[in-house]
Amino acid sequence: MWTAEQWYSQAKKWASSHREYVRKMCNLNLNLLKKHLPDMDEDEIYSRVREFNEKRINAPVDFKKYPELIGMKQLIIAEWKGIKDGANLDENQIELYVGTYPFYHRMICTGKIGKMSNIEFKANCSYIFFPYSDQGVLLANNLDTSPEEPFGPPEWPALNEHIIIGSVSSGIFLDEEPEEIFPAPVFTIVARYSRNAKEAVEILERYNQFWGPCNCIVVDRNKNCAMIEKSACRIGVRWSEDGFGFITAMTAEHPEMNKYLQDRRQASLKARNLGPGSCDELYWKKQDQRRQLMNELLEDARKNPTLETMRRFIQFRDPVRGNVCGNGEIYKKGCPPSEYTVRTIIWLLSKGKALWWARKDNIPSFENPMPDVKFENVLLWD
Repeated sequence: MWTAEQWYSQAKKWASSHREYVRKMCNLNLNLLKKHLPDMDEDEIYSRVREFNEKRINAPVDFKKYPELIGMKQLIIAEWKGIKDGANLDENQIELYVGTYPFYHRMICTGKIGKMSNIEFKANCSYIFFPYSDQGVLLANNLDTSPEEPFGPPEWPALNEHIIIGSVSSGIFLDEEPEEIFPAPVFTIVARYSRNAKEAVEILERYNQFWGPCNCIVVDRNKNCAMIEKSACRIGVRWSEDGFGFITAMTAEHPEMNKYLQDRRQASLKARNLGPGSCDELYWKKQDQRRQLMNELLEDARKNPTLETMRRFIQFRDPVRGNVCGNGEIYKKGCPPSEYTVRTIIWLLSKGKALWWARKDNIPSFENPMPDVKFENVLLWD
């Protein structure tokens, strides 16, 4: 049985060992909100996020529909306190750390508050899964963001003994608002109650209103692979026929989700008075092109699924076909730089180690390999 003491101590231990990362994320979150709320001073931003967090944690829950949430409020409060104490945060910092992105998606990306002209669509991370290769089971990830976002070396990616979930941004603007607001730790619930991808997806669909928007990949030890594209209230699930799969950000393959994404893109352009040929329209076109490029690369990879094939795939760059791995490309004169792939990881799940590359001092990540990481006391994937 979970206890508040367990959640507090585990969160405190984690935050203490990741203190620099947590504190940098607090600063990054504050700058994000200040950029989108230029008419608010810091004190008002803190107050708004604090009120939002109080509303979330005190929101009613239908325990008949979501029995896994019984007792969860006390556990989450304990976890938040553990993060605060472990990273030595003040009252304002912890509110930002636990509440910025839910606040951003529900209040700013829906157009409720803030200036729409300040909205940016930047995050085109990707995950790729090979169920087999010359080096066993492989999982790869690009962290695509601004150079200011903190990151560290790879950690073991498994959610529990049976499942891996990786998530990226979905890039949906003026989204629908879900009825549920309680901060349910959905992936933690999946980790506790799921033993395979099918069970994980059942929970993710049932808890649809509690998580996202994002795109995510779900894989299990039997090489079942689900690829999910999600808004705040809608969810599209695709299953791989052979275990190979990928997800990438800011685009959608699922027909219904693609239709909704295109609709929201047009609504965004209209709301911000952006005409044809705008930087945002070009940016979205590039995201869709990357998705198609990754479909082509995955089809090729199936024929020769090796570690080197995975490396070439996740770090693919071509001036004609496009990029999977970014380096702040400017798509048109006058447009801002696109994302940088600040870190690439390839996990060798059958061998308990990871290869990785990291951007440093303006050296692109794909030119800067880092020492391999060897994981101890983990269950290997056959």
